[in-house]
Amino acid sequence: MSYAQLQKDIDDWLLGKKHRIIKPKQGGGIYWHSSGSGGGGSRKKPLQQGFGLKNLISAAQGKPEVMVKIPRRKGYSNGLKGIKNNLDYISRNGELDLEDNEGNIISGKSEINELLEEYSNLGIEEESKYKEALNVVLSMPPNTDPKKLKDAVREFAQETFPDNRWVMVQHLDTDHPHCHLNVLMRDKYGNRLNPRKNDLYKWRLLFAEKLRERGIECAATRRQHRGKYQKAEQGVPKHIRQRGANSWVYGEQAKTLIKALENNDRPISPFLQEQLATQGVIVAEYGRIAQELYKLGYGKEAAMIARLKDQVESADMRTSMQIAFDKAREKQQGQPEILSGSSQKSVADDKSIHSGGIAENNQPDIDFNDDRER
Repeated sequence: MSYAQLQKDIDDWLLGKKHRIIKPKQGGGIYWHSSGSGGGGSRKKPLQQGFGLKNLISAAQGKPEVMVKIPRRKGYSNGLKGIKNNLDYISRNGELDLEDNEGNIISGKSEINELLEEYSNLGIEEESKYKEALNVVLSMPPNTDPKKLKDAVREFAQETFPDNRWVMVQHLDTDHPHCHLNVLMRDKYGNRLNPRKNDLYKWRLLFAEKLRERGIECAATRRQHRGKYQKAEQGVPKHIRQRGANSWVYGEQAKTLIKALENNDRPISPFLQEQLATQGVIVAEYGRIAQELYKLGYGKEAAMIARLKDQVESADMRTSMQIAFDKAREKQQGQPEILSGSSQKSVADDKSIHSGGIAENNQPDIDFNDDRER
């Protein structure tokens, strides 16, 4: 096998060759569309060959993961009114300049209102049962060069939404520099965006590529590829906690945990068998990639993938509730934590794992939480 063929195999494995049928809201035909752009038309150019191996090696080196998400909207989010609400939010009520898909700068409330009037002339109703714009947030860790980040987001948007109207703005008032994209759902041909889990992952891959082209080291892998099975803290409860207030979500979790401890009934993960199967596939693939790289003379790269394989193989698959339960029980009884890492395989048939309960690990990468970094 040649190095180029191995790169292509890794690219295909990381993405999966999936296609889906999309029916436009207006018009009669059904057309095939690659699952990369969420129904928004084809990108100007594909991802560069070898992106899969680059991202896996970056993950093995511990490079920061790029973040692309569709946050949950607050308040009314449909029709032209929903677009206005989002533009007011991302522009800080007109204090921040917006930039559109043609490079025009939109300054202040009056110019935002002019933009909304243009959208109205496109047939977007003031109130509708449909969302007429998609809010996409692209973020990186602290100390990321803001200009390079903004340039990467701009090029990402140009290639991902070539036939849609969009505006963007950068926010630098949080720990994590990030950009908002407000993208009209319908492109110039009338096709509506309909992003799915795989679409957001392709968007992450493209965003990472644009950042690396500008010298920003980063990775775009799924949590399973890194042996991470606990989701990050959700945005809204996190912000409530940081303000020193009590979140309803954490209150309910605390009640569940207290009841579980009283009954000595450990929370379970009903998706454990599925996760173990996924883990087995990933470990086997990493082993094959490392072996092929070694045979081709890429010893350093092979060692990095082997390291990633070991990381996934020894991953802790417990849910957050299971971890909290084990720590609380250890404190109560002075016993060591259980079911950590690969030892969980030996108890896969345990009743406590299959009898139903709280699960947090089988959630999609699409994040509909508030606008915050992981």
